[in-house]
Amino acid sequence: MPSDPDQLLTAIDASRILGLSTDMVRVLTRKGRLASIRAANGYHLFRRGDVERLAEERARERTRGRSAAPAVAKHGARSPSRGSSS
Repeated sequence: MPSDPDQLLTAIDASRILGLSTDMVRVLTRKGRLASIRAANGYHLFRRGDVERLAEERARERTRGRSAAPAVAKHGARSPSRGSSS
């Protein structure tokens, strides 16, 4: 059965889906990357659809980041210009 995108999740539930800490979920909320609803008790609640959309965006960013990452020289490797006395 498909999940309901309007289902409300706690910060803990959102953090599990996103693979982040609850503190990071709060940071994303403050930065406007993840919308939240303030419950009467003061807690933030998150729509499942918003959380899953952000999880998909993060997965695409990670995939894109890995394939586009430049090669990094190993620690201690010398560059061609270092040490040459020509």
